Amino acid sequence: MILQEPAQRLDPRVRQLWIVEWLAAAGVAGIATVVIATLLAMADNNRAAGVAGTVGTLLTLGLFFLAFVQPRLAYRWFGYEITELGLYVARGRFWRKWQVVPHARVQTVDTKRGPLERTFGLVSVSVTTASAEGGTAVPGLDPQVADALVEELARRAGIEEGA
Repeated sequence: MILQEPAQRLDPRVRQLWIVEWLAAAGVAGIATVVIATLLAMADNNRAAGVAGTVGTLLTLGLFFLAFVQPRLAYRWFGYEITELGLYVARGRFWRKWQVVPHARVQTVDTKRGPLERTFGLVSVSVTTASAEGGTAVPGLDPQVADALVEELARRAGIEEGA
């Protein structure tokens, strides 16, 4: 069971959410590049403005490239399932991480819906423990799937409703 691929996958819409997040980061980097290069040029520091413009442009292009590569890879290599041991989560392609959060260690199970998640109709589930790792999260779930996951984890952990 451990070191096998978990049975459950994220909602496919999470790829579009991640693309938008990476594109936003690329946009912020691009705007920051223009502002910094302009301010340096206005201060008659053309060499620094050129360096800042070049570095910023490369960073922006790199983030733009990652916007279309990273979400596909992250989606492909993220899985989860509830096992008898606990919540099993596997993520990452190059630095693969397999994590089991034992049911007995679960303190809280929460859902989160940020503005972009709401736009795409997705929910993230966060599992908190008392350990130094602090638990785990399962992003990009359909609300009904997230509700079922929260209920099952809470039931197995013995968390009372309304507590």
